[in-house]
Amino acid sequence: MANTLTDLITDADFDLRWFDLGRRVRPVSRKSAQEFENGAAPWPHPYLRHAWCGLLLTPRETDKESAAEPAVWFLRLPLDEQGKLLLPIRDRFLRELQQALIPQQQGAPAPANALQQALEHSGLMFTPAADKRAVFHAQAAKLLGRPASDHYPAARAYAKDPAAFPWEQLALQGLADLAVRWGKEQDNLAVNLPRFAAPALISLCQCLESEAIDHQLTGPLITRARQSLESASPDFTLVIAVIRGVSHSTAAGMRRQFLTWLLEQDPAGAATQPEVLAAIGSRCSDDLMEPDLAKSWLERLSASQPQETFNLLLTDLLFLPQLRNVLLGVLRDPQRQESVAVSFGRFLQSGT
Repeated sequence: MANTLTDLITDADFDLRWFDLGRRVRPVSRKSAQEFENGAAPWPHPYLRHAWCGLLLTPRETDKESAAEPAVWFLRLPLDEQGKLLLPIRDRFLRELQQALIPQQQGAPAPANALQQALEHSGLMFTPAADKRAVFHAQAAKLLGRPASDHYPAARAYAKDPAAFPWEQLALQGLADLAVRWGKEQDNLAVNLPRFAAPALISLCQCLESEAIDHQLTGPLITRARQSLESASPDFTLVIAVIRGVSHSTAAGMRRQFLTWLLEQDPAGAATQPEVLAAIGSRCSDDLMEPDLAKSWLERLSASQPQETFNLLLTDLLFLPQLRNVLLGVLRDPQRQESVAVSFGRFLQSGT
């Protein structure tokens, strides 16, 4: 009898790879996944008190020419106060899956159908946003040594010369393939990102948030956002996308300078836009480890947003052990802004 999902899937002759799909798409090591499944360690990347998991099940192949396609499960697993897996939910889920794999009586659904029904009835499945789903498939293909999608050549052609290829013909999956392979396309992207149509740039940035891009791409993206905010008609959707796109960049100093400018100078009222503040809170949590940046963010959040929004974002971030003490230090500072004191007091009263 399998004790974990990994045991169950391995016993069924599949190789299993875990991914996190919370704040961004990223692989999770076998060791971390195993410790999480055993209840010994928290999920490494909690988001909204859940582990948003992508499971890539690859059949063990004896005949490479008849290799079966991998299966994919997207599971949203609730976490306890320590960020660990709720073991009763794990055990119930395992029982349902094991029951589905038992040889069925005549007239019962085939094992594959029975397994799919068990997954759907579990209440743990979720459908990722389109951009995350595209990035997941792009990362999975690269990890397995498989070719990119048929949409990749069009994205490459656009990156090489945006004026020579209509952006309307770009598919999100092609842009995800481009984002995952940004290192190979870096020279073209660095030169041509300023010429990308806004819709294409927005979609690309949503995919780049899962990539540790460097300063050569981070610089042009931030320049696009600044230009938009300083124009007569700022595009906040583009600005939000850029925040996401540079959130995992290795050019941390460049990104933090941009976020500090945005929060403190409030160009075009960007620092009071709920989606801008949410993007910083959900995607740039590492930057909020800087107390001054955390202070600016909390001041804008408390002064401009409803209490419900403040509670939601703060609850999520206080769940991150490395960030909790930094935020509490700002929130409890005797010199804190009045709006921060009021919002934090109401947060505590709500018992969130």
